[in-house]
Amino acid sequence: MICFALLAHENEPALRQQIRNLRKYNPNAFIVLYNGGTDRNFGKEVCQSEHILYCPYSRPLRRGRTGRFFYDVMRWLEDMRIPYEYLVYTEYDVMFIHGGFESFLSNHMEDYDCLVEALKTEKTPHKSNWTTALGMWKEWGLWQPFFQSNHFYGTFNPMQVYRHSLVKKMLARVNKPLFEQILAKTDVFALGEILYMTLAMQCGARCQEYPSKIRQCFRYRPNISLQEIQAASQKSEVMFAHPVKDDSVRAWISAL
Repeated sequence: MICFALLAHENEPALRQQIRNLRKYNPNAFIVLYNGGTDRNFGKEVCQSEHILYCPYSRPLRRGRTGRFFYDVMRWLEDMRIPYEYLVYTEYDVMFIHGGFESFLSNHMEDYDCLVEALKTEKTPHKSNWTTALGMWKEWGLWQPFFQSNHFYGTFNPMQVYRHSLVKKMLARVNKPLFEQILAKTDVFALGEILYMTLAMQCGARCQEYPSKIRQCFRYRPNISLQEIQAASQKSEVMFAHPVKDDSVRAWISAL
């Protein structure tokens, strides 16, 4: 079973729209909402009416500094002993346009523990041109005692997939008191792009990247246009898109 860990903080109509989109194309999955905003009631009524789970470990997160969200969801799922097979990192601007994700994971994850957009290895600070990595290298004196390594790994935040057995190993590796101390001090942008991939690889994870045909509408920026999503809807291998932020695009997808 797939669990979508969904990070959101505003616009309940859009949240409801996305939940229904996830459920339409992944009917056997379940969803956990993490409220990263300051309104502590945000999403609770939606969770109740749409029958999804609300993560009580939610807390306000700064823009671009949302790295702990996935860890909090992992930890809560373990504390509650909620079963799943795959945990997926999902953000508010991911939307599906075709089904088949569950069967895709069953086929492509048979010999793997995680699935990401791209796997990066960072070993030399002066050779890096990746913004997130540069932020980590700048704070490496803070993070190195936590990772206990001379290098780290990275990927793109949305649609990271981790097998439950790997999640357990990752959590077991975390020095919780030290981790909380670092989180209170760090200013690494998009920390989730490094944190989980590095923990996974340190646990011996077998990782693979999404096939290029699936990533045709999967990128950091610019926003996915209506013309792009209409063209992608004719290609069954393109299961999801990111970033879907324009209301017209979201409405078109919802009407499929």
